[in-house]
Amino acid sequence: MSGFRTTKDILTQLANVLPTGTFMLFQLIAPLATNNGHCGKTEKIVTGVLLAVFAVIIVVSCFTDSVKVPSTGKVYYGLVTTKGLWNLSFQGSGIPGVSGAYYTAGGSKYTLRVFDFVTAALSLSAFATLSLLTDPVSGCYWKQLSSTVVKTVPLIVGVAVSFVMTFGPSARNGFGFKVDASVPAKSAPRTSLLGTPAISTSSV
Repeated sequence: MSGFRTTKDILTQLANVLPTGTFMLFQLIAPLATNNGHCGKTEKIVTGVLLAVFAVIIVVSCFTDSVKVPSTGKVYYGLVTTKGLWNLSFQGSGIPGVSGAYYTAGGSKYTLRVFDFVTAALSLSAFATLSLLTDPVSGCYWKQLSSTVVKTVPLIVGVAVSFVMTFGPSARNGFGFKVDASVPAKSAPRTSLLGTPAISTSSV
């Protein structure tokens, strides 16, 4: 029983790595796509497409960030690039630090970095673990999967994600992440899957 609780806790903590509500939305749609785990060929195709769409959304969100304009208090979201934070709304906005469609005043905070790819890989791993090893998706693709695999894999992924996120840079304040855009990158909370959960700086 204690092993079950540990696995369940790790699964819950892994969900914190994903954009807010992403996995919850997937859980709402998955039973319909998989016919509650009783999959035929059509259901498997639909579920596969659904998994791919959510995977793309999760990966792209890891390359987004936000900035709050001090003069107006308005928050702008955009994609991080080698030039800065990209958003078409920046064009002609007159915001200080904007060059064309790029916000460059934040320096390296809004430029693409190696850890963005690491974060994307970790988020994708977390989503794969949560979705493929939980009902009804697991019942759709591999009904004979042993309980040992179901209990062990989330623990392994949880340890790996926890280790990297503990020693790596803080997460970006992008789409779906409940962090105030005005908080500097060095002050943003870190995620710890095996220790104390990170505390969000924004109100719910």
